[in-house]
Amino acid sequence: MRNWIIILLSLLLAAPLGMASPVGDDDDKDVSIKPGIRRLHPERERAKAMKRLQEERSRKAVEKADPWDTSDEVWGTVDVPRTSARDSAAVEGYRIQHTSKTAAEQATLDSLLAMDYSIQEYGFRRMTWRELPVTMSFDQLMPYFTVDSVGDCYSRYVSRDKISNEFYLAFTIGEDSLPGPLRLCVQYCADDPLDFDQILFTIDGYDYPYYPGETQHGTLDGGLYWEWSDDVLRMPYRDLVYALAHSHWVAVKLMSTRGIHHVKMLTDGQRDDFAHTLDLYRLLGGTISTP
Repeated sequence: MRNWIIILLSLLLAAPLGMASPVGDDDDKDVSIKPGIRRLHPERERAKAMKRLQEERSRKAVEKADPWDTSDEVWGTVDVPRTSARDSAAVEGYRIQHTSKTAAEQATLDSLLAMDYSIQEYGFRRMTWRELPVTMSFDQLMPYFTVDSVGDCYSRYVSRDKISNEFYLAFTIGEDSLPGPLRLCVQYCADDPLDFDQILFTIDGYDYPYYPGETQHGTLDGGLYWEWSDDVLRMPYRDLVYALAHSHWVAVKLMSTRGIHHVKMLTDGQRDDFAHTLDLYRLLGGTISTP
């Protein structure tokens, strides 16, 4: 009996402990690692955030002593003081005073506005032979020339040695002081043979082809090759002669039978030589030969 009383008392004491709620796994975790709480009404948090933003903007929108002080300021929230009526009238008077024009000034302005300011392209035209008067005298032209022992007349700046590359006009002055046919002379020298049989003159952007006659060839010490052509200019080349004498720029291409070409830009001095030679030739009575 005594034993049964002890067992009954033990059961009564253990009952409250068994009825206590079990402790969840999350209750014994640190706050920093607990999972986030799912809100039933997230829109309430957004409304609170919007309210705080509006309060912040209202606080910054308070007008400052300096209306142009934009430090830490929301754009468009500061009212700039308006100009008074008296100030507006003064500004308008100043504008009228400094923008009014006299009739002459207005006419000048209208003429400037009426002008055509569009970009226009100005280029050179292909030149053709023209009988222009010679403006220099014989005494003025002769200092530019050399006349050799056989009467050949050519520019004094031309070197007729075998190693120079030259392009020039020449003619022979006879015993009667009359000029012979006008000739185009070409001298080529380089370390490669060219055997040119055509020359293309590009003058102010236009091509003038020229076909020389028989070409002389030779070699020099040091592995150099020289080639010369010296041909009478006939009527079909009158435009070429005129263009060379009145050119602004000239590019010469010696076209080879070997498939290679030699290109050279003529200098200002060489172009002047063409002009002086043609003037002297015409002044002495020379004309371009007929075919």
